Amino acid sequence: MIKKKKREALTVTRLINEVLVNQLSISLRQIVNDTSFEKYTGSKRPDLLISEFEFDGENEEQYINNLVAYAEVKDECSIDDSDWKDAIKQGKIKSKKLNLPFFIVTNCKTSIFYNRETGKEITLNKNPIREFQTIDILRLIKNKLKKQPTLNNIQTNVDSISTISEAIFNKKLWELANIYRGINFKDNQEKIDFTIGFISLEFFEEKTQIENKKDETEIYWSDCDDKKSEKVVANLSKYINRLESETQFSEFKKLMESVRVSITGEGGKKSLVEKEDVKKIYDIINSMRPLHGCGFDLFGAVYEMFASSKEKKEFGEYFTRRHYAHILAKLLLKDEKYFNRDKKFKILDLACGTGGFLTESYKILINHYESTKTYDKNAKKFLEKDCFYGIDVREDNISRTKLNMFLVGDGHTNMFPYNTLRHNFKDQEFDYIITNPPYGNGTIKAETPNISTTRTEIAFLCKIIKLLKIGGKACMITPDGVLENPTYSLFRKELLEKCNINAIVSLPKFAFAPYTKEKTYAFFFTKRSSKITKIQKESIWMYIIDNDGLANSDKRFPTKLRNNRNGWLHDEISGWVSTDGEEMQGLLEERWLKYDDSSTNGTEWIDEKGIKRKLRKGAFILANKIIRDKYITLLPEYYLRPYEPKYISIKELDSEIKKINSALDELKTK
Repeated sequence: MIKKKKREALTVTRLINEVLVNQLSISLRQIVNDTSFEKYTGSKRPDLLISEFEFDGENEEQYINNLVAYAEVKDECSIDDSDWKDAIKQGKIKSKKLNLPFFIVTNCKTSIFYNRETGKEITLNKNPIREFQTIDILRLIKNKLKKQPTLNNIQTNVDSISTISEAIFNKKLWELANIYRGINFKDNQEKIDFTIGFISLEFFEEKTQIENKKDETEIYWSDCDDKKSEKVVANLSKYINRLESETQFSEFKKLMESVRVSITGEGGKKSLVEKEDVKKIYDIINSMRPLHGCGFDLFGAVYEMFASSKEKKEFGEYFTRRHYAHILAKLLLKDEKYFNRDKKFKILDLACGTGGFLTESYKILINHYESTKTYDKNAKKFLEKDCFYGIDVREDNISRTKLNMFLVGDGHTNMFPYNTLRHNFKDQEFDYIITNPPYGNGTIKAETPNISTTRTEIAFLCKIIKLLKIGGKACMITPDGVLENPTYSLFRKELLEKCNINAIVSLPKFAFAPYTKEKTYAFFFTKRSSKITKIQKESIWMYIIDNDGLANSDKRFPTKLRNNRNGWLHDEISGWVSTDGEEMQGLLEERWLKYDDSSTNGTEWIDEKGIKRKLRKGAFILANKIIRDKYITLLPEYYLRPYEPKYISIKELDSEIKKINSALDELKTK
């Protein structure tokens, strides 16, 4: 018994340090383990508590009154065994005494959230929860259940929330990487395809469950589990065969077949993956559940883990980080709140890569329609068949986009492997275009009379204008040259004559690191005409993002630090949940098309090094001011943070020259 207690204490310590502190960024002093609070729970000690406040041994009332989570920990039990059921019983009793409307039961591998009032499992956006969650989600669950005690599904629209965090997902990928060391994959691409294929098998079941289409007579992912490794292999093979025979999965047959051949062998050959390893891989991926509604790009995370530097660089050419894809799509589609069967629209990404912009657009529209209660069978059909269009020159990218769209809901019908700049779209026009096209020298001349260039970013921008309907809106990620290069000044004038430029948002230098460190901007505009007309009169809103929640360096690790427990300290993009459990917009969305700090001559913030900064961030720049500029510059920094040269006196110049000469003399004598 003593040994068991010691082992359990060690396991809980690892759970606290590795998961709650390191992965979920909850302060260690906000977590209390196996401590008596007799005033509240008598002799019954709660195993694990998390509060808004740090516990110092003296502030018991403040700590308990601001709890956001309580968990019963049973180290070696299995879900629904006698120990687990006893933990549920204890959870109901103690959570009531702690005035919490929910409790968690965990064996340090799987964690399930229960509603104290109903005793039923809590889901998040209809997805079961199997891991500890960020403090945002804990706040949200507490707040929703305080208002509706019998609620079992927590619905949320907060951008930063996902059912499984990227940090936890990456931890699972590390576990897979350890197994893969003993598997002789021919190259990294085979390893990546195997991983994505295996994860997709789990995803397919989740999708079926969400759509209420599960047929209990058929085999699914969850039916493949077994204590015997050979049985897991046989079940997975049967499951894959079923999926391959069904029309809706037929497009992904190649991906699934690569998994089946790897685990069973082919033509009498030995399998690539030993049955014992198949069982381990299955268990790891099963512990990731649920993956539907995850707030990050699965493909990106898998590539980050398993691709070589060269492959990552190639992948980076068609990969847009999820939190940028989400907020930019949300801002572009902000007016599409209601589904109107008489006012349908088309969204195009003409360099879709893995489909990040399209999948985020799909999720945003679903959220909008559900919030306004206009999501019906007609809206579903519209999103699945008619709304989304994706084009990419690489066929493997189109396959990835189709799978990503399929997994997020559907909408993968209109995805095509075309060369956007060469393809004849005939009379096709689009209401929205959102894209992050390739940059650099190309071979196809841009369709503009004002400059002669084969720069791909210019050629894509011209194509976007051509494909937009009059009144259509676009968001394009563009490098700084388009906005400031003096040789493009006439082209920028053309933009102002054909379009209304609504907003230009400066992204941090490392927004797409380590793939590229080129300075980039989100360029929002509305098409007014296909021909040259009068120059735009409306002011252009410009904004500079200094912090996006990731370190401003090649490493791009998260810096999700709190500002007095409310909001992010270094993230202007993500939404968050207040200490009162209220869902809040991220700073960029909150400030969109209205923030102007000219009257205060700047905005204060604390940078990731803890240094207080005050610089201009947002303003409306008059169109006349832009036109009067010699080169018609469109850079936000040019207007908000103009370069001011530092002048020195002749005496200071002489002093600097003497220092340089002295240093040169020292080098000569060495």
